[in-house]
Amino acid sequence: MVRIAIALCSTTAITAGLGFLFWAVAARLATADVIGRSAAVISTIEFIAVFATLGLHTLLIAELPRRYGARAESLVVTCFALAAGMALVGAVCVALVHHIVDDRESMYASPESVLLFAIGTAVSTVAIVLDGALVGFALHNQQVLRNLVFALVKLAALPVAALTAGLSPQTVVSVWVLGNLASVLVLLGRRTREARRRFWITPSVKGFAPMWRTVGAHHWINVAIQAPRLLLPIMVAVQLGSAANAGFYAALLMITFIWIIPNNLGVAMFALHSGNPTHFRAGLQAAIRLSAVVSIVAAIAGPLLARPLLALFGPEYVHADYCFMALSICTFAGAVKAIYIAVRRATGALTTAARVAVAGAAWELGAAEVGLLIGGVTGLGIALGAAATVEATFLWPAIAAAKRGDDMSRNDNTRFGDESQAESSGQYAGMPSPRQHPFNPRRRSDTPLEEHL
Repeated sequence: MVRIAIALCSTTAITAGLGFLFWAVAARLATADVIGRSAAVISTIEFIAVFATLGLHTLLIAELPRRYGARAESLVVTCFALAAGMALVGAVCVALVHHIVDDRESMYASPESVLLFAIGTAVSTVAIVLDGALVGFALHNQQVLRNLVFALVKLAALPVAALTAGLSPQTVVSVWVLGNLASVLVLLGRRTREARRRFWITPSVKGFAPMWRTVGAHHWINVAIQAPRLLLPIMVAVQLGSAANAGFYAALLMITFIWIIPNNLGVAMFALHSGNPTHFRAGLQAAIRLSAVVSIVAAIAGPLLARPLLALFGPEYVHADYCFMALSICTFAGAVKAIYIAVRRATGALTTAARVAVAGAAWELGAAEVGLLIGGVTGLGIALGAAATVEATFLWPAIAAAKRGDDMSRNDNTRFGDESQAESSGQYAGMPSPRQHPFNPRRRSDTPLEEHL
């Protein structure tokens, strides 16, 4: 688990660190209004992308270690096609509705802008699904490479765009889309001719029927987990204006860098639980300990570094310092939720996880709205942190039970140790055991893993 967690955290460090630098440079080259509008548009793209993945990237993490050959190839290509198609439809619909409701945002005012928005959404969606495939195939270095290319390309293109065209919301979004597109193309370009041929396999939903229930649960979990982070910048931009959103987005960008670490630990637990309760409990204890360390550091350093870090963007961004402080202090509350979702996923209780995640997202967004109305950006941060803390108190008992090894309620999927029954009953019919599968990261294969993408 630690190896996968390190790889995921490395990806996060690269993306968040260079992403922080990207927005800091952009803030020095453009006004706070431009940054706030750009952040709102990119948050919209990312939210549609998360929705359009349909939970397929999480499905790939779970299913690819159990598949090989044509079955794995067909699954990956089909997931790409479904997600990209859904993203294009969703982006066009959102752009049209936004243009009808509020035609002042130039990002949705012309066919060219709508096309950019749609392409950016589709590319972002495919990138998310691709990351899931890379984790499923245990190609963690390739995932790090993709995110490194994404971060470096957009960072390098930003000053060029500023000098040649000036930084408008369309320009900033274009640079962001360019980086994402380059990262996907570079990764695909590194594959062998035989591997690239596999991407032209005709997508097929045949065999998906038994998995739709699982896919749906994964989907709603993913959407609910990401919804507050992606919708809050839009809420702030609409209610307080783009300039206020610029400061809030800078604070959110930095706090996300901290909060994503427990989430990556949870993904590692989910990817490697392997049906062994002893192995899983050891991973759970490690995730709790590491999350506690990160949370303590964040709670101490956050209040001390809030103003200096926000000042790197410019004096207009420092107003979000108390928001950043409140959220950094409540880091462990966010970690509890991430670990709870991972526990429920790994033990097969997807329906329970989906219900809790959706209810939690609604609770957090509702609290954030109340805080936003009462105290602006500062009120939002305090209310969101308080909501996350209350939520964590209800979720912790289930984590403690899993840590003790108590049997958790799993009414909708298989339990630990039931893999043989699942295979014989058809859930994984025809698939090799994860412990024997050549793609299992704990077992070497004679064929390089890269050939399977």
